[in-house]
Amino acid sequence: MPRIFIPLIRKEGFLQAEKLFILACEGTVTEPKYFERLRHSEWFNHSGLVETIVLKKPKNHGNDPVALKNLLKKVKKDYRFKKTDEFWLVVDRDHWEEIHKISFDILVRDFEREGNFFLALSNPCFELWLILHYLDISTLPQSQIRKIELNQRIDSKSCTQSILGELIGRGYNKIPPRDVLQYTRRAIERAKRLDVLGEKYPTGVGTHVHQLVQKLIQ
Repeated sequence: MPRIFIPLIRKEGFLQAEKLFILACEGTVTEPKYFERLRHSEWFNHSGLVETIVLKKPKNHGNDPVALKNLLKKVKKDYRFKKTDEFWLVVDRDHWEEIHKISFDILVRDFEREGNFFLALSNPCFELWLILHYLDISTLPQSQIRKIELNQRIDSKSCTQSILGELIGRGYNKIPPRDVLQYTRRAIERAKRLDVLGEKYPTGVGTHVHQLVQKLIQ
């Protein structure tokens, strides 16, 4: 059955895609740019069955997990989506709990009530997902893994940004490296090795972005 027109779908997109993935990202540069490149790459599922929509946050809209969750809920309410479409929140763990007192456990329970809401959280940040394309973090000494988890600043950049810059052989400025996508399957397997059975989101160093990416690639 044809979809009722949804203004959010890009003109060159799969208007009749069987499944839509609607993404709300905390970051305004790295995450949207990554998913844009993935969408136009040879690794994306170009069968016409899958389409992605990265939401643009309204002006003065918060980028905290709760504000982004509310944006997803509003979009779901305002437009005609199928029950099989998926709404994904792509956020960093960073200091949302310690400083802003946001409970990811409560967020997960709210998502479970929605039924088709999912959390792609990276601990400490999205750059960890990019690092996994080049480096198997599970092989590092615990002292180094702890530094990554704390993600303290080194000079003008965070620990993860500095590591990524060293791995790609040049400075990292929040734009995903162009060659990162060719290592996608490698990153997925490495992310899985960091997963802890039963966790709804990574409480230690890890990322669940792979759970989303697996559904988008060939």
